[in-house]
Amino acid sequence: MNYLLRALMASLALTLSACSLITSPLVAGVQLASTAVTSVANMAPNTSTNGMVHPHDELHNVCVELNSSVIVADFIPELQKQLREREIESRIYAPGNVPSDCEATLYYTVLTQWDSPLFSDELRPYITDINLLLKKNGRVLANAAYRLDGMAYDKWSSTGRKLSPLLLKMFTADNMAQWQNGASSGDGASHFEQDVAKRAAAATRN
Repeated sequence: MNYLLRALMASLALTLSACSLITSPLVAGVQLASTAVTSVANMAPNTSTNGMVHPHDELHNVCVELNSSVIVADFIPELQKQLREREIESRIYAPGNVPSDCEATLYYTVLTQWDSPLFSDELRPYITDINLLLKKNGRVLANAAYRLDGMAYDKWSSTGRKLSPLLLKMFTADNMAQWQNGASSGDGASHFEQDVAKRAAAATRN
């Protein structure tokens, strides 16, 4: 009886070992692929373009005009958090109700598309474009834009990761001095706003 019990246990152990040998490479492969994709997304550079800053007084607070067409739930909280980290307070206001004591006004557009992350069937929006425009008394102080790069390495990067380089360009004194020698304020602002309008129209048609 003991001999039979030991034989059965040995057979079971051999079966389990065989299953482990067969399935382990598959499980390991999936885990490795998932880790690799996550690592690439985290290491990929954030694509930001059209950065331009013009000389202006140091800002301590800005008013942000609410854009009701933006569906990214954490965009405004992340924007305000990152501004606060740069010692800039911000207030949100509805279009047409700009507070009279704003030092400057920040306008934004955010374009998104929908897809499912790797190993998921859930559709989620991801940011393809961010456009920021800072004005004071109708004059452009700074602007910057994010574009999802062609390889889309940072497709599923967080809102904060995509937003941070833009604010760095717009609200860093060193960058202001570096870029103020570029295109004239009028031409740069005009081209920037035309580009934003074209991309928003294209996204709406699609």
